[in-house]
Amino acid sequence: MTNPDPRTFLRPYVRATYLTETADGRQETLFVSLAGLRAWAALHNMPLRTAMSSLLEQRIWPERFRRNCGLVTAQNLAQRLQSSVLVLGCGGLGGHVAELLARSGVGCIRLVDNDVFDESNLNRQRFCTERVIGQPKVRVVRDALADIASHVEAEALEMRADSSNLSCLVAGMDVALDCLDNIGAKTALERAALAAGVPFVHGSVLREEGFCYASSGPQARLEELYPHGQSESELEHARREGVGALAPASVACLMVKLALRAIQRRTASSALYHLDLSVPEMERFDWAEKA
Repeated sequence: MTNPDPRTFLRPYVRATYLTETADGRQETLFVSLAGLRAWAALHNMPLRTAMSSLLEQRIWPERFRRNCGLVTAQNLAQRLQSSVLVLGCGGLGGHVAELLARSGVGCIRLVDNDVFDESNLNRQRFCTERVIGQPKVRVVRDALADIASHVEAEALEMRADSSNLSCLVAGMDVALDCLDNIGAKTALERAALAAGVPFVHGSVLREEGFCYASSGPQARLEELYPHGQSESELEHARREGVGALAPASVACLMVKLALRAIQRRTASSALYHLDLSVPEMERFDWAEKA
């Protein structure tokens, strides 16, 4: 069978058409429905996200990303669709981060968490509802992403991340996002990611404040932020401190922005951002390089 022209095949599924004037003349960009993209992917026996990525090269966009047009190029969106991101921790930060990555076009998300939702999570964790109390966070987030973006390949690993498996978890990833709640695990993830050449994005929240930064190394930074580490009593105290809905959502936005930049540039700026919603204000600090 002759391979059909995609514009001819997808014409019944076009939801909008943009015409732009270029040096080569007028160019037509088509925005195609999910049903059309699924039909094209099935015809060519390829994953949906691969079909989306290949069609972007021919100025055929998924309708779901039409409002992204002008904010990102087709090349950048195709790059996101073919990228893989590790989200370690699926609670306050991780749920928001996972959703934003999926809505922004990231094609493969590896979710890791060994906890379940409880009632104390209802005030701030994105996918915690009364219906899912007692269910594993990682499975709930994976299923929610399937409803939001069926093209995303979401891998749900219900496990505790530690020094024995972190190198495997970061392997093959384009970015590793730290959505954990204890300093020891965060520091271990940063070391594993940088050792594997994977850009690392740190996030933390407490009360109405948060920190985040991105780094592609070679120097690990968390030990500078937390030079004395964190004792068990300090960790327990931190877990009893107040955290509302706004700080995790706000810091997650910054983390995803830094992650998307890292995907595009294959490197990351290591400026440190401090967000204080009690003011509100955001500060940026540049790390002092060690001699």
